[in-house]
Amino acid sequence: ISPEAAYAMGLASQVTAPESSLDAAIQMIRIEQEQGDYLRDRQKWSGPVEISPVELGFLGATASGYIQSQTKGNYPAPLAALEVMVESTGDDIETACKREAEGMSALFGSPVNTALLNVFFLTDRNKKDRGVSDDKVKPNEIGSVSVIGAGIMGSGITAANVKRDILATILDVTPEALASGVRNVLEEVSYNKQTRGADPERIVQYAPLVNGTTSEDEVVKSDLIIEAIVENADVKKNLFARLEPKLREDTILASNTSTIPITQLAAELAHPERFCGIHFFNPVRRMKLVEVIRGERTSDQTVASAVAYVKRIGKAPIVVNDGPGFLVNRLLLPYMHESLELLSEGVPIAQIERTAKRFGMPMGPIELYDMVGIDTATFAGRTMWEAFPDRIKSSPILPALVKLGRLGRKSGAGFFNYQNRKKRAQPDPQLGALLREHIGSPIDIDHEQLTARLFLPMFLEATRVLEEGIVRDPRDIDLGLIFGLGFPPFKGGLMFWADQIGVNKIQKMLAPLEDLGGRFQTTELLNRIIVEKETFYGISR
Repeated sequence: ISPEAAYAMGLASQVTAPESSLDAAIQMIRIEQEQGDYLRDRQKWSGPVEISPVELGFLGATASGYIQSQTKGNYPAPLAALEVMVESTGDDIETACKREAEGMSALFGSPVNTALLNVFFLTDRNKKDRGVSDDKVKPNEIGSVSVIGAGIMGSGITAANVKRDILATILDVTPEALASGVRNVLEEVSYNKQTRGADPERIVQYAPLVNGTTSEDEVVKSDLIIEAIVENADVKKNLFARLEPKLREDTILASNTSTIPITQLAAELAHPERFCGIHFFNPVRRMKLVEVIRGERTSDQTVASAVAYVKRIGKAPIVVNDGPGFLVNRLLLPYMHESLELLSEGVPIAQIERTAKRFGMPMGPIELYDMVGIDTATFAGRTMWEAFPDRIKSSPILPALVKLGRLGRKSGAGFFNYQNRKKRAQPDPQLGALLREHIGSPIDIDHEQLTARLFLPMFLEATRVLEEGIVRDPRDIDLGLIFGLGFPPFKGGLMFWADQIGVNKIQKMLAPLEDLGGRFQTTELLNRIIVEKETFYGISR
């Protein structure tokens, strides 16, 4: 809430300008000492709260309902806190504190408490991670950034820089696209949550930091250049070939690609050591994760500089070695693809979505297809199928939807229909007829088996990622999936969840599914951990 609102609610004693805060605080203390208001406040605050039983009951019921709607019953602490507050309103401070100790201590050591503590340690570890093991490597100072491509991603990346007072140049080949991109940048950086609109003062503050141009000569002066154009390797390579001869010796060149291997993009560069992937997630303003992708010849200096830069703009960087789908998309695709396999076998969409949300995912995999875009998902799926044909089957469902022009949310219809006033996902009764050739007759499948079908392919792919050295630690997988995919924090992360339920149980869950193919076959790493009675977090110590 704003300072003014806090003052009106009695949560703040005074509102003052930042430059006058110390003097105002000293003055307030002296007045309190003279008048003794603080002693009366202490006495009032340590006594019971005066509130009628009817009002208190209404408050408890409405607050409980709101908490349940927000937590979906997965986080016990807010309800426990509410219960303590409601029950202790008529108590003195000593009795209330005793209730608090008894009510909250029972939460410590619970599965959710343990998982959330792990998330805290994951984020704390990430803050300290420099991205490279050599402490002697010093990152470059990134004082200016150029973003090539003024689309959704390009304007989002530019805005992320401007918000942190970094001089940003945004380039596009067409004046119309550039004007739209600059407008989007200014709208985002000037947005005021209180007024829910543009703040003129913020526009004045941030506008000088944005330089829109159609000339490539203006971007080569920056410390860091991030390419965010069409996902086509040849187009990207041609751009890099034009830019590289004009760059300074310390300029870092990066790609925001989500699928194309960094080593492939750097193949024709004169200085591949100064090239890396800096992969943001959409929407940039909300997604905290950024993958820093190391190509085969990317230097430690470049990686350390990219990691430091990502932290400066308020994001969480994870260093990923090059490979198809990098980290998040490589683990996301098996999960999403399995939902198509289930759909083709006759499992209703509603049941698939319900199971994923019950596990704790923010949305089901079918709706996620619509949000990503059916055409985009088809392209990404083809990339993964070409890389891993032994465990990724080609599904006819997505091409059929693309042929029908149902591209998801952006076209108004995909698996769901979005042609309603709020543009929310609504079941489409026409879908069954449209996909009749590709969807089987309805079948019964229990919740546990459906959960295993959805999440074990993701887990097994994570073990392969560790085997291949794509990431340095299982904790990188967990932080990446929580921040980049919305994996439920109350489970602590994918590998943490596996450690908590135990690899022996996972082995039992896999046994009846192995006949489905390679995607459900145990891996060497999983077998080793089972034999050695180890944990995934344990092997990284």
